[in-house]
Amino acid sequence: YLRALMAEMERLANHCRDIGEIAEDAGFAFLNARFALMREYLCAAAQTAFGHRLMMDMVVPGGVAGDIAEAGADAIEDALDALEQELPSLTRVFEDYASLQDRVVGTGIIPPALAAAYNAGGVVARASGQNTDARLVPGYPPYDALGVSVKLAQEGDVAARIKVRLEEIPESIRLIRDILAALPTGPLALAPPGSSGMGLGVAESFRGPVWHWLNIDNGQILDAFVADASTLHWPLLEHAATTAILADFPLINRSINGSYSGVDL
Repeated sequence: YLRALMAEMERLANHCRDIGEIAEDAGFAFLNARFALMREYLCAAAQTAFGHRLMMDMVVPGGVAGDIAEAGADAIEDALDALEQELPSLTRVFEDYASLQDRVVGTGIIPPALAAAYNAGGVVARASGQNTDARLVPGYPPYDALGVSVKLAQEGDVAARIKVRLEEIPESIRLIRDILAALPTGPLALAPPGSSGMGLGVAESFRGPVWHWLNIDNGQILDAFVADASTLHWPLLEHAATTAILADFPLINRSINGSYSGVDL
């Protein structure tokens, strides 16, 4: 549950950053300032709850490194309340300003067939009509108990990727509140087994699925491979940019938001 809590906090913070920076690239600094403030609330809450604004070093083999702080739940709730109150008005700005819509609608299109061919994940896939989310398929706890409402769009353009992010924010808020209400008691981490074998694991990050493969011999890691969702998204950026004017490339790039270092993992 704590891993899922941190994953949803991370999703919210990064969606706020990405939406704001897309707006900034389109010349709407006001929206970026407001979404940056929402991200700051979330990062400050993470600092209170887990001792680090980005929750680094909290996930360890077998569980988590520490419990949520006593004041953590209240800090997170306050951040969620602020975001929930602000989101409708910020969404209306995106939808109602014709000059902003002119920049994002029909820009950087990734057709559904191409997204499927590249096995895209995350927002990039869902904004191109792909009903994919590793929290559900293959799935892992606690999402099997919490459920996830997958948000989709069909257009595959910058506007669709904004739309999916905006719609995923309330769902992550709902998930975080459900997690906080159902935090179990018990050990924070289990000792890794001393056995041998290979294993494959996945988690749905804010960019999409992150896969980890391990080969273990008597409890020691012999081989490891990590695959970030961005590996499959960079070729899609190339396609999305081919029909756009040069001034729109920053919008397309930020809406896909591939990780430069993720390709080298």
